[in-house]
Order: sequence, then structure tokens, then C-alpha cells
Amino acid sequence: MTHTSKNLRNWILPLLFAVVVITVLTGQGLRGIATMESGKYGLFFLVLLYVNLFLVLLLGVLVVRNLHRLWLDRRQRRTGARLRTRMALKFVALSLVPTLIVAILSVNFLNRGVDTWFSEQISLALANSLEVSKAYYRENQRVVRHDAESIIRNRAITTALALQDDEAASAALEAEREARGLDEITIFRGDGTRIASAGSLPIDPIPDLTPLTEGSSRSLLSTSDSGDRVRAFVLLGEDLFLSVGHWIDRQILSQMDTVESVYVHYHRMRASHGLLKANHTVTLALISLLLLLAAIWSGLHIADELTDPITELVVGTRKVAIGDLSVTLSVSGDDELAALMASFNAMTQKLNENRQELQSTNDLLEERSRYLAAIVGNISAGVISVNRFDEITLLNPAAGILLNCTAEQTLGEPYSTVLPPELLQVMPTLLHQGQTRTVHHPRNTPNTATLRSQESEEVTTHSSKNPSAQIQLQGPEKPKTLLVRLTFLEDGDGESRAFILTFDDLTEVLIAQRSHAWSEVARRIAHEIKNPLTPIQLWAQRMRRKYLLPPGKERRDWRVLDEGTEAIINQVEELRILVNEFSTFSRLPRPNLQEVDIVGTIGEALRLHAAELNKVAVSTTFNQEVQHCPHDRSQIKQVITNLINNSLAAMAEHGQKAHLAIGTDLSANGEWYLIQVADSGPGIPPANRDRVFEPYFTTKKKGTGLGLQIVKKIIEDHGGTLRITDSQWGGTQVELKLPLHRHPLPG
Repeated sequence: MTHTSKNLRNWILPLLFAVVVITVLTGQGLRGIATMESGKYGLFFLVLLYVNLFLVLLLGVLVVRNLHRLWLDRRQRRTGARLRTRMALKFVALSLVPTLIVAILSVNFLNRGVDTWFSEQISLALANSLEVSKAYYRENQRVVRHDAESIIRNRAITTALALQDDEAASAALEAEREARGLDEITIFRGDGTRIASAGSLPIDPIPDLTPLTEGSSRSLLSTSDSGDRVRAFVLLGEDLFLSVGHWIDRQILSQMDTVESVYVHYHRMRASHGLLKANHTVTLALISLLLLLAAIWSGLHIADELTDPITELVVGTRKVAIGDLSVTLSVSGDDELAALMASFNAMTQKLNENRQELQSTNDLLEERSRYLAAIVGNISAGVISVNRFDEITLLNPAAGILLNCTAEQTLGEPYSTVLPPELLQVMPTLLHQGQTRTVHHPRNTPNTATLRSQESEEVTTHSSKNPSAQIQLQGPEKPKTLLVRLTFLEDGDGESRAFILTFDDLTEVLIAQRSHAWSEVARRIAHEIKNPLTPIQLWAQRMRRKYLLPPGKERRDWRVLDEGTEAIINQVEELRILVNEFSTFSRLPRPNLQEVDIVGTIGEALRLHAAELNKVAVSTTFNQEVQHCPHDRSQIKQVITNLINNSLAAMAEHGQKAHLAIGTDLSANGEWYLIQVADSGPGIPPANRDRVFEPYFTTKKKGTGLGLQIVKKIIEDHGGTLRITDSQWGGTQVELKLPLHRHPLPG
């Protein structure tokens, strides 16, 4: 049992015992009312009343305390309060009705009994009994008086007295005594001297005989103190008196005393008839209230005993519902509630063990998921997972960058609303190439009469395990070339329920491939062109020296030779420059990184173009934190020179006021230094910003298409990147991003 049940045993058993004792005492007291003296009766009921009041107050306090606690529990909506209230009300109803019925019947019965005890019939019977006993006594007195008055007329007695013959007188008295059935006859003088007597009675004091001597009374009666002897005195002669005595039967006398005492007690009790009924009513009311309070208090405690385990079970169930599986209920006893709570503990223990196992499994799966998410999130390829309902369930950052969206925007959305039109066009082809199809191969049985008698075995195949397609995706700034692969995910039944799309950005790869191819072409072209250029130039110079006239002398025929040889030499020089660019493009040396002042390198490049920059508004902005940075001085100077040449050429063709801005800056994370070159030329359209780095792509009339390709290669060899944006004047801004600290060079 719980702590409440122990308190129940400690409190309720003594109280119930006290209630039983008080009830028994009350019953015994009611039974003894008829024979109890008034003092004892009042004392008994006073003690009984006080004891009842004490127990009623005690139980009342306990009941009020429990009811107040129950009211607080209901007001605070505590678990089990309503169930305890219903059980308490049922106990009250079960105890109230029989208690009231018994109390009403008992009061009615006692009142009727008391009324019966003090009815007129009982009173008349007692009065008659008392009168009968008194009449019997009076009759004995009358007989004794009559005998005394008759005996004095006996001549034998008077004669013997006259003759002073005492013996004769005594004999005559004895004869009268026996004849009349008396117990004593005595003749004595006024001073008490006995003259003659017959029989004997205990000597009693002689009463005052003056009324006899004075003649006011013929006889006198005397009764002994105990009332068992009656004497009659008469005057016999001068100074002579006759005494006649008779015994009263003691048993009759005792009954007479009893009748008289009962009569007196009855009338005394009848005087307090109303008080007696009130006392009985109050006592029974207190006992009924005591029983009712005891029943209510017992019901409350029994309700607590029954509802406490249920309440504990409800609280434990709520804790389990919110995920607390460490709940353990206190189990004691071997009843059904104890079995239920033990089963609950076993259930929570098993659930806790299962949750721990599941938690361990989930932790392992979560770790694997984080590992896979880290892999998927950091790979350069874009990954999109689509479920059987064509909804996107995974989109990694690379895919978000390629498709210009985020995972938060696309998860749960149909892939048809997320993928770009270029990719949606090839999706049917990819799905058709990769879809699962089942081929039925018949297998002959011994009797293959018809096709239905043949068994078949199913073989699941794919048209293409990983179908792929290459698409051109128009981005917000520049077009991208993507390689798309589709892979189906099969479930346990071998059916394809979902698929994964992977994207590889081939833009840089294709550019690198074309660059490599053109580099090889440039090397071969340079080799093939360079061989005949040298003898052509040498022969043109030789002819010019041999056949031209000295200065100041002109010959008209030689003018054509002069112009021709000069044109040959100029064109050959231009071809040589072109060949040198081819050679530089095909075999740039690895950069020799040195901690050199980058501002000085930029200044040298500006000084090389001092003449061309006279008509240009040049502005420089250098970050003081960007000073000595690792770079190859000659190659970076070549880069700045190429960028300045491009800006000057673009601004010259644009024909507007020329602005050129060159500056350095530091990246936000402090790991890179930046070089910006901006002009006010016409700018580069976004669609061409990637193509300008391809070999031999140019928008200038006399451009070779190798300048920016050489710039890009030098920057990449330094471990940096290059980005083209719009300048503040609407022209072109080229931003070079180079590492501020030395790192192993690529390649």
C-alpha cells in the first residue's frame, strides 16, 4: 500500500473502534434508563454527550480538511480530483440515506418508547399497586386496633386483673392471642411495668399514651422503625394499658417498599419526560452524525487510496506522452492496480530501452546523414533528388548556384516548377532512356501446347543506367554549359520510385579545352609562320640597302622599290609580333613570386603608357594595407599593360570623355588583395564576358583575341581569379583577385 493507505490504517481503525464503543455504550445506557437513578442518568448522558461531541468535532475537522483539500484540487484542476469527488459523493450518498433512515426510526422508536413508559396506564397501574400495598398495611393496622379494642371487653381478663391473678390474666391473653392470630398481647402500667403478656415481639419504644388517658382517642397505633411490626394501644383501666402486636410479612413488606420506590422514581422520571426525550434525540443525532462523518471521512480516504494509484498512473502516462520515459511508478501490494502499475513500469522501461536503441540508431544515421550532406554540400557538382511524386527532396548549394535558387524555396515543390526550360526540354528523353522496363522471357514446360501453358520469368532492365545530356543554360550574367545525368533509385522490389539529377558545369572545362587546343594550334602556327618570315625580312632589307640611292638623290624608278620593301618589312614586323603573341600564349613561364610592392608594379605599367594617358582622366586609389604582395613583377606588369591597352582602345573607339581608374583593395576576410581597372568605354555585354577569355575571340578591329586569354592564364597561374563587371561610367571593370599569402602554385 501507499503512504496514504498506511495513514488510513493508523487513523480510521481507532476512530471506527471509538464509534462502535460509543454506539454500544449508548445502547446499554438506553436499556438501563428504566432502572437508573436520576443522578447517575444525568452523569452518564453528560459524559456520553461530551464524548460524542468530541468525536464529532474531531471527525468534522478531518472531513472539512479533506473536503477543503479536494476543493482546492478541483479548483487547480489537479489530476484525479474529479474522480475523488465522484467517489466521495457516492460514499456520502451511500452512508447518508441509511444513516438518516436509522436515525429517524431510532428517534421515533425511542420517543414512542418513552411515551409508552410514561403513559397514563403505567402511571395508574403504579398508583394502584402503591395503593394496594398501603391498603394492606392499613388493613393490618385496623385488625390490630380492632383486636385490641375487643380484647379489653374479655371478662376473663378483667376478672383476673381485678383479682390480681397475673397467671390467669396471662392465660386469658394467650387464649386471645391464639384465637386472633396475634404475635403479642401485653398488659402494662403507665410506667412500663409489665403485668401480664402472651407472645413476644422485639421491644419497641412506648409511644406517648396521653391521648388515651385524656380520653381523646380510644386507641393508638405504633409501627416499628423497620415497619415490620404494628402495635395497638388501648386504656384498660386506671394506669393500665393493653398492647396488641402483629408481624408484617417481610416479603410483602419488601414488595411494598419496591412498589413505593418505583412509584417515586417513576414520578421523578416523569417530571423530566421532555428532557429525557431531548437527551435521547440529541444523543442519537450525535451518533448518527458521528457515523455519517466517519463514513464520509472513510469514503474520502478510501477514494484517496483508490485514486492515488490511478492519479499516479495518469501523471505517468502524461509524462510518457510528452516523451519522458524515465517514469517509474511506486508499486506495492498484489492487487489489480499494483499489477497495472507494474505493467506500466515494464512498458516504460521497454519503451525507454527501445528509444535509446532508436536514438543510437538515429545518431548513427544522423552522423551518416551529416557526412553525406557535407559531401553533397561541398562537391562542385549540383545534386537534386526527386521522389516518386515528382517533388524535390534535396537540392545542394552547387545546384542552387547553377539554377539560381535555394533549397528552402524548392523543397517539396514539383521539379517541373523549379528546373529551367532548357533542362525541362531534355527531361522526357532522360526519363525515357533511364526508365525501368520488364521483359518477359518464356520458359517452356514439358507440355507446351498453348501459350497459357508456358511459364515466364521476369527480367528487369534499364534502357540506360545513367542517361546524360549536355545543355546550354542562359544565366543572369553569362551562359553556362551543363552536363546533366539522371540516376534512378530502386526500392526493395526493384522498381524505380525516384531519381537523382546531377549537374556538372562544363563552362570552364570547355574553355580550358579550347584554350589548350588553341595553344597547340598557336604553337604550330607560330612555328610555321616564323620560319619563312626571317628570310623574307632579310631579303627585303638586303634589297633595300643594295638598290636604294644615297640620301638626297632620287630616282623615279626606285620609288616603287622603296615603298614595296618598306611595306614588306612593316608587314613582316607585324607578323613577327603576332607570332610572338602566339608563342607567349602557348608557353607562358611559371610565375616567380616575390614579396614586391604591388603599387610600384602598377606605377611602372602606367609610366609605359604616359604618352597615351595624357588625354585620359586617370584616378588611382590604393589601400595602405596592400603593399608588399607576392607576385611575379614582370607578368603582373604585363597584365596591367594589357588591361590598360584594352581600355585605351575601347575608349578611343567609344569617342566619349575617357576615364581610367586603377586601385587596390583588401578582401573582407583579409586573405586576398584586389586590383581593379575600370574605364569609361562601351563595356562588354554579359553574354560575351566568358567568351572574351577564349583564344582569338575579340571585338576590336585589329585585335588578336589573345590578350585577355594571356591575362587570365597569368592570374590563374598566380592562384587567383578574374572577374568582369560594369564600371561606374558604364564601361568595363576588371577585378583581379590574388592571394595575399604565398600558396603552392596550381599545376
